[in-house]
Amino acid sequence: MDPYTPRQPRPPLRSNTSASSFSRISTVSDFTDLDCFQHDLAGRPPQARPSLVPLPSSVASQAQPGPGSGDGGHFYPTSPSGYSPVSTAADGSPRKHGRHHPHRHHEAIPEEDDAGLGLVKAAAPFGGDPKRPRARVSALPTFDLTNVLGPTTKADEDFLRTLQEQEAHGKLTGGLGRGIKTDMKVTRSALLAASPVSERPRSHRLSLVGRPLSRAEAVKRLGQSEANKRGEVIEVVMDDDLSAHSTVDLSLVSGQDMAEPVKFGMRQATFATKSSTEVFYPQPNWKPFLMRWPYLLLLIVLSLALGVAVEVLYRSSTRKPLVAFRSPSEIPTAKYFAIKFLPTIVAVSYGVLWQVTNFEVMRLEAFYQMSREGGALAAESINVDYLTQFNLFRPFRALHCRHYAVAVSSVASLLANTLVPTLGAACLVLSPDRAARTAFPDAEKSILVHHAWSRCLTALFCIIAVLGGILFYQLQTRRSGLLADVKGIAGLAAMATVSHILMDFKDMDVATHQDIHSKLKDHRYVLRNSSLAPDDRDPASTREQAKYTRNHLPANPQPLMLRAAGALPFVATVLVFTALLPIALFTRATVLTDRAPWLLTAVAVFIKLSWGALETDVRLMEPYYLLARRHAPARTLALDYTAVPSAWVAVRAAANRHWLVAGVGLGTVLAEVLTVLATSLATVEGRVFIALVRARGPGDGGAAVAINAGQETVPSFWVSLALAVSVLLYLAAVAAAVFVRRREVFMPRQPNTIASVLAYIHQSRMLYDFVGTAKLSNAAMARRLDAVGKTYGLGWFQGRDGQSHCGVDEEELLSGFKMGYDYSRATRPWEEAEVNWL
Repeated sequence: MDPYTPRQPRPPLRSNTSASSFSRISTVSDFTDLDCFQHDLAGRPPQARPSLVPLPSSVASQAQPGPGSGDGGHFYPTSPSGYSPVSTAADGSPRKHGRHHPHRHHEAIPEEDDAGLGLVKAAAPFGGDPKRPRARVSALPTFDLTNVLGPTTKADEDFLRTLQEQEAHGKLTGGLGRGIKTDMKVTRSALLAASPVSERPRSHRLSLVGRPLSRAEAVKRLGQSEANKRGEVIEVVMDDDLSAHSTVDLSLVSGQDMAEPVKFGMRQATFATKSSTEVFYPQPNWKPFLMRWPYLLLLIVLSLALGVAVEVLYRSSTRKPLVAFRSPSEIPTAKYFAIKFLPTIVAVSYGVLWQVTNFEVMRLEAFYQMSREGGALAAESINVDYLTQFNLFRPFRALHCRHYAVAVSSVASLLANTLVPTLGAACLVLSPDRAARTAFPDAEKSILVHHAWSRCLTALFCIIAVLGGILFYQLQTRRSGLLADVKGIAGLAAMATVSHILMDFKDMDVATHQDIHSKLKDHRYVLRNSSLAPDDRDPASTREQAKYTRNHLPANPQPLMLRAAGALPFVATVLVFTALLPIALFTRATVLTDRAPWLLTAVAVFIKLSWGALETDVRLMEPYYLLARRHAPARTLALDYTAVPSAWVAVRAAANRHWLVAGVGLGTVLAEVLTVLATSLATVEGRVFIALVRARGPGDGGAAVAINAGQETVPSFWVSLALAVSVLLYLAAVAAAVFVRRREVFMPRQPNTIASVLAYIHQSRMLYDFVGTAKLSNAAMARRLDAVGKTYGLGWFQGRDGQSHCGVDEEELLSGFKMGYDYSRATRPWEEAEVNWL
């Protein structure tokens, strides 16, 4: 049987009771969601079993609905007996009530015999009169004892073992892998007739490629347009073959045929169930605001405006200096701020605006690739990582994978964050040079725009504007394929429950990135109707197989900036720069900053980029760190700091009481401030201020006069220096704290790809709670998880196949994760041999 065949409609449940005797009743196997498994048990529904004598109603409890029922419950039985008490009237007879509630899953059957069948909540009438009165069931709290005690009878154990065997053999249960069903059917003629006249094909009308639009192309275009408008899966039946396949008049639009549901054909040659049909899936186009046309147009206009402003300032300074003064105290405060700090603030802010856009483009690129017609290989989609990769390598990796939007965005962001602040610091120069100013401190001085550096900066802004235009065209001419933002483990889990993509990750719990890549490199994946699915219709070509022989992901399970190899050199660099800053200001080494005033700015930019890598690693690992601590709240599954803008991370983390993440987010803001402070200190002669401190008073010697040789006042110099040193010490302290608190390995591999996350959850029992949630927003998903009321952890757990797995699942887990310790081999080594034998 096709593994993607969806389950059949729910049949009415029958009690296993004869008409003459009521000594036998249905048991826990009847109260589970058996319709989810009716195709799993050798092609026939499981038979009800006889049970023991009914328990008294005082100790009976309700049964919990199974997965796929909409209540988010576990598919295991809820009580040892499966019975629930029935409220009775004063005369001892069952109370009667009116119409059956449409949302009630099970109802008790009124019986004339006073045997215990009235206690059965899940029993259904034998097919008799639906108007027959039923007994009222009292509402009692449910208790899921099987999570602790397990099955209580041999029949239940056999039933659950059957389900586990199916999972072990690659057949999903409990509503998982049910497939994508057609929402609407329509004939080709009806589709063409219902379309506007302007959209109908005409023989004399030329398409974009200069040839007449054929009938097949018109149907394809109109079918896809209709699917996008309605947001539904549409099946178009070709009229030519209609009589050969069906006698039903499909000239009118019809809904889904529940008696014969459409199969999910990801493993077949086509998506449709017959060769005479064509299925069109909706292509949603949700994008974050940072990727929409107003924001991208703002970046382009801002780039051009800054380039024009630099050129105007240069031409103006050739005629008249920007500022002329003899003593820094003569400069008005507003003009002093505009000259000293405003250019660097604008340059740094400009880089941040590009950085947040680039972050969103990299984060969502894999989903766009899978939403394209034909999907994308695993190495180009679910197994690609840009967020944790070093900044300079991202464009090359993107070009290798043909992700041109990521390449363009990465280059533009890199230029905006590195060269723009550096060249901006080099553009403003103080005339005359330091030697002349020191010899004649009271002479008139002026601030000019350097002719060479300003032209380089103007050209750079134009290049970035061109890259912005290319990115604008790329993002506006393609559809994202997303209905809403995909955040956290919950977002990926919801998208993976429809198809059999989870079975591609079998036995990959603790696999490395290279192992995952080796297994999936020739697989192709698609994003259809907000669901991820494998697609074997178009296998990888020989060239593609040779192109992706090795992966680009790190083998170490801990990100670089959380390990000693990355954190300690960064802390050492920050401390060394903190020590060299006074040396460059108060010793003869100040001649270096005089000849290269951009040097301090370049070092500050390097520290900022390195801190950005540290922040990305912390934001990526935080949800998994909370899960590794065990019994994390449900909202942890929907937590995703990588989708939060940099400036907002500190606020969000502080609200969630994740103080380490909040401290790192604040450090990101301070790293931008450091660039401004370092630029303001680059042209200062610090020895003059030291001499003034050593002097007896303001009038002693020529120390006070020597200050006039520069553009820095006494208060601004000491405040800028103190703030710069404070920021550097803060960055070093927080980086050291991150290393101490996060240096321990708490998971087998980094969760930096879609494939890595799916490998962690492919056998999790919690996936039953995500059935039917593919189109929920992140907020709705968080509310649903809160309503379920479970806690979650990262470690070893018993999966749906009955084997021990390592990953994320609902509590209680079997054990936490320890590096180098395999729980499955240590406790049940025979399981691995049994699975290999099967």
